[in-house]
Amino acid sequence: MVHPLKTARGTYSAREGFVVRLEDEEGRVGQGEAMPLEEFGTESPADCERALKEGLNHLERSITPLPPGEGRGEGATDPRLDPRRLPLPLGEGWGEGLQTRTPAARHAVEQALLDLEAQRRNVPLSQLLAADARSVVHVNALLGAASPEALAQEARRAVAEGYETLKLKVAGRPLAEDVTRLSAVRDAVGAAIRLRVDANGGWTEEEARAALEALGRYGLELCEQPVAPENPEALARLSEHSPCPLAADESLALPDVTQHILKHPETVGILVLKPMVLGGLLPTLSLAREAAKRGMDAYVTSSLDGVIARAGAAHLAAALPSGRYASGLGVGHLFKDEPGNHPFRPVQGRIQIPRTPGLGVN
Repeated sequence: MVHPLKTARGTYSAREGFVVRLEDEEGRVGQGEAMPLEEFGTESPADCERALKEGLNHLERSITPLPPGEGRGEGATDPRLDPRRLPLPLGEGWGEGLQTRTPAARHAVEQALLDLEAQRRNVPLSQLLAADARSVVHVNALLGAASPEALAQEARRAVAEGYETLKLKVAGRPLAEDVTRLSAVRDAVGAAIRLRVDANGGWTEEEARAALEALGRYGLELCEQPVAPENPEALARLSEHSPCPLAADESLALPDVTQHILKHPETVGILVLKPMVLGGLLPTLSLAREAAKRGMDAYVTSSLDGVIARAGAAHLAAALPSGRYASGLGVGHLFKDEPGNHPFRPVQGRIQIPRTPGLGVN
């Protein structure tokens, strides 16, 4: 990474992962990416690699190639890969070769299969996920500088580039420092720009109450995961009196807590969806739709993923029931080896979804 990124859960100076490429009988290539990060709720890199090898071996044995020529034109395909005909994620039994608690590995394989499926149907991946998918996704800029002065400069640069929503990591340091940092950003960009903060579960309930009161004076759009993921009751109590909406993020990596939130939608008003942590685009979309039925909003963010995974996340964001909140996909500037030109690089704070079939990443 260009500079180490400090969060309440740790400091990250590099990201490593795996790319899955699946080729069909007519030469199409579907791509998927696994970027495990245990602190965010995925498996370890070693477990991810093991699961990918086992899962891909199982997949190779279980899928019968189509006859030559089939799959062209109208997009005829093996029905076992049709996500719109079969139960999520890709039909019953599709992931039998993958362990249940390997969400990053499952994400990679599912994404590659969906990329192939969208190419077969000659549609962008977003339209495979939802026929009424939006063509543009608004994204926030993640500010990664450490000092207030550097943060202010980074914020001004992001606004000049067209971002209308900025995100700042908080917690893991004295509250007074976070107040100074947030104040510097607000002073730098003015009142019209939306600011959100992410505590990554780094506060106790008492600390969160004090922090929300102090930071809320700066006109926050929302606060992500103020308290520990396993404590939805504390989230609910904080939501009652918070000066800004609260969003559940790391809590969604815990299935029991996710079900609690769905059953008690007053807990939070917003879900932060990380496809890498939730095991793929389809289960993530399913969760967003269930939340929408209960009056909750949602947006997509990455777990510091690479371009391939962020491309899939952008297609997913375009397919969500609502596009009210900017998604957290503007993180490419944090990486030293980010490709110089790709269609998922935000322009003016927006990602224009490619109209090419499939994922749209070469």
